[in-house]
Amino acid sequence: MRSAPISSAPCVAWANDFDEWREQARRLLQAGTPPASVTWHDGNDSHDDLFSSPRALENPPSSRKPSSTPIRIGRDQLTLLRNAARYRTQDYDQPRWPLLYQVLWRLARGDAAAAHAADADGRVLHQRWHAVKREAHHMHAFLRFHRRDDALGERYIAWFEPAHDVLDLGAEHFADRMGGSRWIIATPQGGASWNGSVLDYRDPCPATWASEARTAAARTSASHTRVDDDHALWRTYFVSTFNPARLNHKVMTQHMPQRFWRHLSEGDLIPAMEAKARHGGQRLAQESSVGQRRGKALPPRREAQDGARDQAQGVAKS
Repeated sequence: MRSAPISSAPCVAWANDFDEWREQARRLLQAGTPPASVTWHDGNDSHDDLFSSPRALENPPSSRKPSSTPIRIGRDQLTLLRNAARYRTQDYDQPRWPLLYQVLWRLARGDAAAAHAADADGRVLHQRWHAVKREAHHMHAFLRFHRRDDALGERYIAWFEPAHDVLDLGAEHFADRMGGSRWIIATPQGGASWNGSVLDYRDPCPATWASEARTAAARTSASHTRVDDDHALWRTYFVSTFNPARLNHKVMTQHMPQRFWRHLSEGDLIPAMEAKARHGGQRLAQESSVGQRRGKALPPRREAQDGARDQAQGVAKS
């Protein structure tokens, strides 16, 4: 495309989500506003910049007619931008909207390297998309549903605290896996429900969903007086399959970060079992309490039964 003339007039832009950012970014590009002239804000809170003048708080400059040339980038490049926008930045990270606009500015001017993993900007995008995919995997693995019954029958509810915006990725996964079962997933930001055929997203999460999900999550601990039967069974299974001889705390926390433990059925068991393993339990291939349980008598092998019967018959004939 033919680039629009560059405008150095500063401006401020806000975006709550990727679609809002995309609309703002399109107007900025058509106005020829370079990344250095834009101050991005995550959300609509205009009073967090005390030194902004009323004019600076306006959206892209409109004193000049914007370029009518359409802005085109590759589908894969747009997908990468959308996926990287799911990453929630920390204090030490580059904010997401300025980074995405910097990459979009370069792509719109024909610099395809901006989306490559070897590029300085592109590398950050790929790292963030990798972190988002990993968090979606964590949601699939560590979200715990709790069964509840209401007037419509059986349903399930779960509380989860994702590090990035992966609610829809997790909701689609559980809709496929749980078929016609009704469920609700509540998070500190938004919520999702499935009635067996339709997904319903809510942002922010309804207070009733969050309250019920938090209450249900608190009942996974053995210290709670109303532990769900399903979760009590899962705790027994976890203890039975825990192998002290193969304990490796570093590897375990890489695959199961400690921030998830407090909402896992077995989460409060892990520290005590780790401590026991370090104090002699690693000599065993199973948790000591498993070996102390009364076993079940198994019937003799069929070959032994047949041999005993043949021997008895031979003695009788003689």
